[in-house]
Amino acid sequence: MPTNEKPFGRPITRRGFLASAALAGVGSSALLTACAGGSAGGGGGGTSSTPGKGGSLTWASWANPGEAERFRQISKDYEAAHGSKVTFQVVVGDYGAKLLTQLAGNSGPDVFYVQDSGMQRLIQSKNVADFTEFTSKPDSPLKLDDLYPNLMEWCKPADGSPGTYGLVVDCNPIVFWFNKDMAAAAGITQNPAQLQESGTWNRDALDDFLTKIKATGKRGMVLEGGFGPMFSWMTAFGGKVVDGDKAIFNEDAKSMETLEWLWEGMANRNITYGGSLPKGQGIDALFYGQQLASCQMGRWILPNLKKLKFGYDIAPFASADGKTVPPVIVYTAAMGVNAKAKDPEAAMYFATRFVNKDGQKARLSGGGNAVPATAGLEDVVLENKLPEHCAWFTDVAKNGYAIPPAIASKAEVGANLGTEMDKSIKAGDSAKVWADKICKFINNGS
Repeated sequence: MPTNEKPFGRPITRRGFLASAALAGVGSSALLTACAGGSAGGGGGGTSSTPGKGGSLTWASWANPGEAERFRQISKDYEAAHGSKVTFQVVVGDYGAKLLTQLAGNSGPDVFYVQDSGMQRLIQSKNVADFTEFTSKPDSPLKLDDLYPNLMEWCKPADGSPGTYGLVVDCNPIVFWFNKDMAAAAGITQNPAQLQESGTWNRDALDDFLTKIKATGKRGMVLEGGFGPMFSWMTAFGGKVVDGDKAIFNEDAKSMETLEWLWEGMANRNITYGGSLPKGQGIDALFYGQQLASCQMGRWILPNLKKLKFGYDIAPFASADGKTVPPVIVYTAAMGVNAKAKDPEAAMYFATRFVNKDGQKARLSGGGNAVPATAGLEDVVLENKLPEHCAWFTDVAKNGYAIPPAIASKAEVGANLGTEMDKSIKAGDSAKVWADKICKFINNGS
């Protein structure tokens, strides 16, 4: 198939695993005051005669102490701007399980973050409200079409029923980060960004990059065992990994060709398998320490890179034709509204303001480490021109995909898929045996 063709038989989406990255993108204490006028006028609740003014709500997410403090400030800013009473709650521990328990006991928050692997369970249990009717109103701060449709499928019922039960808050497409200094020291005359610009960033060029880095005694690339990087390499080189709710990459020629290439790379040590790294050696730490020349991660590592003193940049994943921005995984989380919210209108206004263009711009501007999930905010990732080719973040977000329905619709698969992938690789399985096992695991639901 052409390298710019969608990698799935029908539209799909992917997960908010690093939704913490989306959360960490919150950097503006003035977050929702920017939405006072909003795209639809008015403030945030349901008890006032003015649309979107007044009301009260609680909202919740997972958060580290710094994020929690910012979210509390967001709540205060929203109260001041819209005359609403807003309370933020941190859910610690097993977020998905605790949220389900709260909702089942009618003690859940009115608005909450949703992990992509947990959305279908919330939809099936009728614990989340459908945004369709509210967002179609003239005064809604957000229209569903404002968000990239390629990142929204997991927020819809897996059985194809109508409705949209979550709003993608922002996103984090994975890209090919590389160390410019290490590339130059290895005798690489054109780095991945330059190769992409010249239309020659293909598999041969990537092999050349990895081989030359290996010759310096450093690592060129570490392959994470999770489905995000694995699927991304397959689809980057033109493979098809799922068809609807069924994993098919074990039967797809281009996907298998890519897997064989990855296995060959691990055998000749051009590529290191992440699960084999010594305990305590993380991929990001190796990259920060200039022991690894590339990593496949999102914008979430940018704040740490700003503190370091070496040259770094990004390129899209290498592609079959060397010039396409290929489809790869885009990590994301969504905002959901409790189907039993005490003040449904206040909850809907808060959720849509948090996610709309103004809300995303306020949260992600000034060095945020996520990427907008709506068009028209390209300037957010172009701030300070870091890294040099940061514009590709937006291109990858537009061309990428979120968690496939084959995984999103099955909670047990989402929870255990990485473990199954790792177990098979460590057992020494061939690429074909691995692919057969993992497709069977995904399709059987356990």
